[in-house]
Amino acid sequence: MAEPPRKSYYDILGVPPEAGTKEIKDAYRRAARAVHPDLGGTASQFHDVAVAYETLSDPQRRERYDSDTGRGRPAPAPPAASTRNATAGPQGATRTRVEDVDAARSAPVYVPPFSPSAPPVVPLLLAGRQASGVPRQPGMFARLSSGARARLEGELRTAALLERTLLPTYPAARLVNGVQFEDRARTTAGHVLLAGYRMAVLDSFTASPGNFAWDGRSLRHQGRPVELQLPATVRAVQELFPDFHVAGWVVVHGAPDNPFAPVIDVPPGFDRSSPAVVQVVNAGTTVRTVRSFLASGPTPNVVQLPALARLLAGAGS
Repeated sequence: MAEPPRKSYYDILGVPPEAGTKEIKDAYRRAARAVHPDLGGTASQFHDVAVAYETLSDPQRRERYDSDTGRGRPAPAPPAASTRNATAGPQGATRTRVEDVDAARSAPVYVPPFSPSAPPVVPLLLAGRQASGVPRQPGMFARLSSGARARLEGELRTAALLERTLLPTYPAARLVNGVQFEDRARTTAGHVLLAGYRMAVLDSFTASPGNFAWDGRSLRHQGRPVELQLPATVRAVQELFPDFHVAGWVVVHGAPDNPFAPVIDVPPGFDRSSPAVVQVVNAGTTVRTVRSFLASGPTPNVVQLPALARLLAGAGS
């Protein structure tokens, strides 16, 4: 039996091919709410909606997608070396990984542009700084909790890891630590990485020896459930930044001398490379997966100054 044809990006968002920018943005917001995994959808559906929006909201990517799918002039064939290791979305019309790496290494471009008569939203001294804020210290009584201490130690180690290994190779990435948003729930995030139209939200903790098991929805340590706040945090940040693709990482730190401890077991067939809403990883796989997520988005070397300003306003000090 033949498989049904894949939906086009326009079908996924429910807009006509001639839809304008605002129509696409409004459709994305509706679709993202409808298929969010925490609201009854699936990670695969949410990913398809995010990729569709990222493609159709970027004029260059949209033009190439239209050409590749027969809605415009045929796009020139890419060089043979660039066709390998392509990062394919539902229609396969995304940049190659070679292009992702090159874009991530490019000098940052600040948006919106500024001039002496139109100063930037964020002072240039802050905008040019790749890492800002510090992990938030727990309150006096919370410090007595082993969980609070494990979280603080984990966040300190994650911040050091990202500053040492990711930021030097990604000039446009902006790391903001200890973020607290002024929303109704006073949402907090251990770290937020911003690049282009993507945000990676990270929580961290240190763990005692023993394997973890993650099935995409629940985390267990030696068979015992581990409560995660990150799924709710990702959902809240997505609502606060509806124009961005937000995904989350729980970073579990084991022995300081072994970045690949603890082991994170997943079910057979589980796609570790899928940009699901939340991933659980050890320190050894954090940078690779987060960097891939950020670099494969549209305009990955752009620093969105209004979004950065909002993050800096809630940074820990």
